[in-house]
Amino acid sequence: MMNYKDPGYLKIKEELFRHLKVSSDAYKDSYLMRRIRARMRKLGITNFMEYYRLIRTNKKELDELLLTVAINVTEFFRDPVVWKTFERKVIPELVKIKREQHSSSLKIWSAACSTGQEPYSIAMTLYEALGENLGGFRVQILATDIDREALAVAMRGEYPVDVVEKQVPRHMIPKYFTRVSDERYRVSPKIRRLVKFQQFNLFSPRYPTGFDVIFIRNVLIYIKREAQEEIFAKLYDSLEDHGFLILGKTETILGNAAKLFKLYDLVARIYRKNLNVKPEVKKYGPGFGRR
Repeated sequence: MMNYKDPGYLKIKEELFRHLKVSSDAYKDSYLMRRIRARMRKLGITNFMEYYRLIRTNKKELDELLLTVAINVTEFFRDPVVWKTFERKVIPELVKIKREQHSSSLKIWSAACSTGQEPYSIAMTLYEALGENLGGFRVQILATDIDREALAVAMRGEYPVDVVEKQVPRHMIPKYFTRVSDERYRVSPKIRRLVKFQQFNLFSPRYPTGFDVIFIRNVLIYIKREAQEEIFAKLYDSLEDHGFLILGKTETILGNAAKLFKLYDLVARIYRKNLNVKPEVKKYGPGFGRR
């Protein structure tokens, strides 16, 4: 049984969010306690107060806890229906809009990109949909995450052979990867050049803007509803008027934030910006969030 009022747990939360500079009400207790207990088990600690004393005196362990809270699971082309819909419906619609606007740029944000599989999947899908010259578009993919270690992996662009061969469609592997050893594939330069990696906190007061598509998948499920509403309001401003928002398959938009977006594809959890409303933003302060 989880005791969210345990004095040691409350002190750990206070310390954790003091460093994250975000309200301790932003994340769900069930999620936080699971992540904290995961670190405690690894160290053989069973008492919250004992672990609190450790992170107060050991910055390395505090950093490990921050990364543990930020941990996620990602993969290439996660949830295939999303990628089929992105390739067959979203990209053609964007091309039509861009032609009407006489624009030759496509700007996409992979928020909470972890170790890079999602932004690289976006780049590969664009090549599959638009062809070798990307339909003449200048493509920019911004890939952000709080986790420096995950970003370092993403920037290297090297992945185990079994991961790539299991997750990437077979015909795409020779087109977009190079075998660099018996154990590793490397993402090809033409894919890597489309992606810019950057550290970013989802509770940052300022978001980048001007995006045609934002992927923010499998991170919001860990965040409380009120904090989600703040994030959705800022994502709304980050999107162009024609913009698409792509969530994880178990995620939905609730509360006041539901008015900001119109459902585009239910199965793929894709939404579009609703131009008939203006978002109201609650302030949780700077901090972080990721998938």
